[in-house]
Amino acid sequence: MIKTKVDTSQTSQKKNDDIQKIPFYKLSLQALPEIWIFQIIIYLILTIPALLLLGLIDWVAGIGGKIVTTANIKSFLFSWKFPVILVMIFLLVLVYMVIELFSQIYFTECLLKGQKAGIIKCIAAGIKSVKRFMNFGGIMTILFILIAAPLCGVGFFISLSESFYIPNFIMEVVLKNPLYKIGYFALIVFFILIAYRSIFILHAVLLDNMTPNEGRKYSSRLVKEHRAAFLKRLLLNVLAVVAIIALSGVFFEHLPGWLLGNLAETMPKNYNIDIKTIMESGAGLSDLDKKVIMYRIASVFVVILEKYLTAIVTLVCGGYLMLVLTQSYLEYSGKEGPLWPQRLKNGRYIGKVMLIIGVFILFALISIGLGVFYNSIYGRDDPVKIVAHRAGGIMASENSLEGLYKSIEHGCYAAEIDVQRTKDGYYIINHDNDFARLTGVAKTPQEMTLAEIKELTIQDTTGNGQELSVPTFEEMLDVTKGKIKLFIELKGGDHQMVDDLVRIIREHDCVEDTALVSLNYDEIDYAETNYPEFETGTLFFASLGDVSKLNCDLIVMEEESAIDINIYSIHKAGKQAMVWTVNTEEGMYKFLDSTIDGVVTDEIPMAENVQAVLDDRTDLEVIQDELVILIYE
Repeated sequence: MIKTKVDTSQTSQKKNDDIQKIPFYKLSLQALPEIWIFQIIIYLILTIPALLLLGLIDWVAGIGGKIVTTANIKSFLFSWKFPVILVMIFLLVLVYMVIELFSQIYFTECLLKGQKAGIIKCIAAGIKSVKRFMNFGGIMTILFILIAAPLCGVGFFISLSESFYIPNFIMEVVLKNPLYKIGYFALIVFFILIAYRSIFILHAVLLDNMTPNEGRKYSSRLVKEHRAAFLKRLLLNVLAVVAIIALSGVFFEHLPGWLLGNLAETMPKNYNIDIKTIMESGAGLSDLDKKVIMYRIASVFVVILEKYLTAIVTLVCGGYLMLVLTQSYLEYSGKEGPLWPQRLKNGRYIGKVMLIIGVFILFALISIGLGVFYNSIYGRDDPVKIVAHRAGGIMASENSLEGLYKSIEHGCYAAEIDVQRTKDGYYIINHDNDFARLTGVAKTPQEMTLAEIKELTIQDTTGNGQELSVPTFEEMLDVTKGKIKLFIELKGGDHQMVDDLVRIIREHDCVEDTALVSLNYDEIDYAETNYPEFETGTLFFASLGDVSKLNCDLIVMEEESAIDINIYSIHKAGKQAMVWTVNTEEGMYKFLDSTIDGVVTDEIPMAENVQAVLDDRTDLEVIQDELVILIYE
């Protein structure tokens, strides 16, 4: 912890009297430049250890040529890699906590007490404080910050897990079941209450040398004793920060349009300038080529400036909220109120001006590169392939023949179905473990014969009242042959299922029209090894290491795993990268405008509408969207 030696002598008192005490709002305003610089520097410092640890984790995960995903998690949990990677992940979390949280609390304490807030000293103090969290209470505090706080959106959390969320396919089950739904929201409310009552726990541990358990109790006491004043202060400041970020975001978002919108409308869309070919051939640029390139350079520059200004506002507002919490803690704990440090009045203007000039020169260089090579960077030859989830998505009852007809009608690249084996060895199409949800019969396919299953009536999920039967695998092949690819997900499968499906597919002459996929990597590894002529794919929603090393042709990732580095490695290995299950407009805009090969979705009409919007964009809008996706990842 960074401390100032307490001196009760008259000399020390006279020295302290020379420091002018000012209101908190004035200190905050004048300290904003320091907050901004501190936020930028700590994120730059964080990059080095974070990349090293992440690279080390991936390296350990890939030892032996194997990759860790949720598709083969069981074997990983019983290997030597699990404890080693667990330790490295814990170290990574500590690095983020020290640099993003601990150092920031020490920094704001320095500002409020009039001390010199050296960034390295703040980080060093944070490192020394780690040992106080090496106990049960500390570990629970770390886990709460890592997982619970981002889920409920209240309290401290680190950027490593700020986008943490429950996968969509799990949330669909939770929200459809009333008991699960009530339990989920009750848990979120519980987390919010804990976060609120423990909001000063880090301050107590770091600034007053308490244990995490002592800090939790002390935080709860402070919040309770100052409930009305603290709630008012917290709500007012949070609302103010949210309003500032929202308003500035809207303003900056429209800035490129205000500056270049009229010019963008006069420029040709999807205009191709092959700079590499022009340079190799020695041919000159036409006047239109030059005009388009200058427009693209200007567009990149303005968009980068927009994102930069937005980032500054967001970072500064985050630092300000930490300043508010630290000031509240010091005040409620009876510590000295804010003092204005004289050193902040003497700004190094030349250095600041040079920094600003340097930033703009960097923006200009980036803009020239992206503008000149716009087509190579932003262009793609073919649109992203659409794969209809459960046969036809929302267009028809799930896993039905009608869904396949709809997918064919809409020109989808493929339709995904779920195959299970019956009691008497036949293969039918059903997603759940049993038929309870769709037919009202709480029996599994393995408990029923094909004849018994064919007597069931599927509840039509589109609301048109149509009575449907459970289709067989062969019926699906008859509909799709030569018209659409079929992604066959093996449910509860084994090697026998793979062998049987391969035989049936060959009998129907549909090898080129099918792909075998599964959440169980063992099945896919077996299929790819023994039947290499078949297209195979592994589905997962989390991974460690180079996913391109998976023994299959299609790497089908959950949204959070479909990041650029994974997509790049998959393509480098000559495989296809796909994402599942994308059912939101935000996700659709992101992935249909990416280098991903295919998107599995229930929302086929939404995908079509989004693709139409993407195809009609100006170059300026393309650049805006691409940079948003880069920041989002």
